[in-house]
Amino acid sequence: MSDNEVSVVAYTKEQDTIVKNGIDSISEILNGTNVAEKRSLLLCLDKYLDPYYGYNLPYFDDIIILLQEQLFLIDIKEVKEDILQLLRDYAKKSLDCLAEKLEELESEPELLEDALYALGNTYNLKYVPVFIRYESHHNSTIKNAVKEILIDLSKSNISHDE
Repeated sequence: MSDNEVSVVAYTKEQDTIVKNGIDSISEILNGTNVAEKRSLLLCLDKYLDPYYGYNLPYFDDIIILLQEQLFLIDIKEVKEDILQLLRDYAKKSLDCLAEKLEELESEPELLEDALYALGNTYNLKYVPVFIRYESHHNSTIKNAVKEILIDLSKSNISHDE
């Protein structure tokens, strides 16, 4: 898609049903080939993962794992951006798959930046070595993101210690 094009993504009751049917239904769509279906489902997942709406899916953690896996199986940048937005907004515990495969995003600095912020938003100190690897990255946007993430992590730790 060029910079001038606009992409509209929406979802219907069909995507609601897919989410309510569980992880296997979600996985089936994300493993499929229809990009529009994937993007619609990811938009729908935004509602179900957001604590504001109170859905508390019993397979929430499975969705987060599936999203991480899909990130590295899909070649469509818009889908990757959608996945990273969900991970950045809602994955609050662990993103081990993302941390392990992060270097696969190095050819796409915007995606790498979003992935680093997603890791940072977990406030999980086990990812500090990952951030340190990118402190001297050749891309200043990545370096600045890592600096900001490490500052946030240190502030978070200070407030937990008090």
